[in-house]
Amino acid sequence: MIGCSLALGLALATAGAVAADGYPSRLVTVIVPFAAGGTVDKVARQIQEPLRARLGQQVLVDNRGGAGGTIGMAALAKSAPDGYTVALVFDSYATEQHIYPKLPYATLRDFAGVSYVARSPMVLVVPAGSPHKSLKDYVAAAKVKGAVSYASVGAGSSNHLAAELFHETAGSQGLHVPFKGGGPALTDLMGGHVDSMIASLPLVLQQVQSGKLRALAVTSAKRNAALPEVPAVAETYKGFEVYSWVGMVAPAKTPAPVLDRLSADMTATLRDPEVAKRLSDGGFEVVAGDRKATDQLIRSESERWGRLIQARKIVAE
Repeated sequence: MIGCSLALGLALATAGAVAADGYPSRLVTVIVPFAAGGTVDKVARQIQEPLRARLGQQVLVDNRGGAGGTIGMAALAKSAPDGYTVALVFDSYATEQHIYPKLPYATLRDFAGVSYVARSPMVLVVPAGSPHKSLKDYVAAAKVKGAVSYASVGAGSSNHLAAELFHETAGSQGLHVPFKGGGPALTDLMGGHVDSMIASLPLVLQQVQSGKLRALAVTSAKRNAALPEVPAVAETYKGFEVYSWVGMVAPAKTPAPVLDRLSADMTATLRDPEVAKRLSDGGFEVVAGDRKATDQLIRSESERWGRLIQARKIVAE
């Protein structure tokens, strides 16, 4: 039996090595489980060409939005575990299992981390014509039942959870208005169809700088260099700190050598000075974490937000 087990282990290791030796030999698809124009899509477009150059094969960005990102992840779960289909995920990926109890996949079982790509603070923004000029104004309005609505990219998304944590902290409340992606949410926000949004900095930075949106506060521990005049929520509510993040994952049964190759090429891509500068200029902080760092992040985020989801009774809408 021991001999058989050793033989099987050797065979699997050899198969993985062979797969890695020939990888990649064709197009690699990167699923973005959100609509075009959102935070994750912005990252995907920035790394698409540099990653292609590293891999030596075409890289296709495939937007599959809907259901808080779970439609795209269900597609990844059904794909072959060969490294030719991966996904760029948003932070909501770590909380899906708490929101959608009947998912056709198990996050921690069916996927493996490839890269902790980047993170960014979030920003509480309102339309340029909003009567809320400051965080104090906003909280005062939010303490009046039904007075403030806030957009998100879906139930359990990072901006939904950040808004719920904010209202829990401030002792206020807001009406949740979910969208299928950051792009559609931003369009309705600027149009004044929704009162506010706690969004990732890269998603709204350009609109804030151009005066189309007003930033009331950032969720980093301190003020952000890109918006130095905007206070941190923590200046009013001590200890409040939330970041949105982007990571890359693959089917769990993908051979380890293939995952290692993907992870190494992602790290090299993200640390390229030109790529890093573009992401930084867009409001991202490049992390370029390895496979282990990615898995650790996902587990810790799942635990942190799972408590809030249960406490606030957040469910899919």
